[in-house]
Amino acid sequence: MLLTLTVTCFSAWAQQAAQPATPPEKKDHMEGARELFYLRVAQKDPLPPIHKTAVKPAATTQTPAQTAASVPPPVTPAVVTVAAAAPAMNLGLRYNLVLIDQQNGKSENVDSEKVLKHGDCFSLEFESNRSGYLYVLAKQSSGQWQPLLPSAEMTEESNILDPGKRIRVPKGYCFEVNDPAGSETLFVVLSRDPRDFQNLSEGIKRQNTPATPSPVRRQVDTTQYADASMDKTLKQMAQQFGTRDIAIRKVNQPLNDQEPAHSVYVVNTSDKPSSSVVTQIEVKHK
Repeated sequence: MLLTLTVTCFSAWAQQAAQPATPPEKKDHMEGARELFYLRVAQKDPLPPIHKTAVKPAATTQTPAQTAASVPPPVTPAVVTVAAAAPAMNLGLRYNLVLIDQQNGKSENVDSEKVLKHGDCFSLEFESNRSGYLYVLAKQSSGQWQPLLPSAEMTEESNILDPGKRIRVPKGYCFEVNDPAGSETLFVVLSRDPRDFQNLSEGIKRQNTPATPSPVRRQVDTTQYADASMDKTLKQMAQQFGTRDIAIRKVNQPLNDQEPAHSVYVVNTSDKPSSSVVTQIEVKHK
């Protein structure tokens, strides 16, 4: 299945999303991923800016005649360096599956395991307990991974996620469910280190430029080769980010009005600070 973007109206949601989230009331039965998520919420946790390092003009060996003619030496472009934010304890992500009514633009949070039907339109809403860069990719029916955030098609959408801020993917649109029946796989990364995006970019680049098959092996499917390369990239990232320390908890009934219904919490439970958290989301449809 190929995910189809459909425009709809989210003005009412935008007003609600602008309001900072309030942690739920602490209860005796509140434990695990959700407890750690709210325990580590930082109200103000800016990410480090991108710094440009000035580079001196490259040294040249000029003749006296060139010097007299004032030929300008070649200048090496400035090098952009990115400082990573400090790792955070129990870095966490909350997400919700949101069903959109295309007739009136109204939205409703539904169970993350709900089986959608043909014609349904959905989006995903994300919130974090610390500032980070959010990356969302969808696996198409062809096997290729499509970047949803950040996306070259929607450059106005920022993938910086701060505590108390909710991001919908896609923003102002929704994914319409079409045949055939099956499931959509989304790979989600919340990272405090923007350099992690380099791995994703390189993987997508390899995917979109499959290797040329050898003359001897004319039956080689280069598309499958590229897809396997991207799958390997995502698998390596998941292993690197310590999936063994990831706790996932689905909460259908919120503790108060500020916590969205049908929330899913994904939190790194390690006793060591982490710079990233990774999860995979399956959206089923019939």
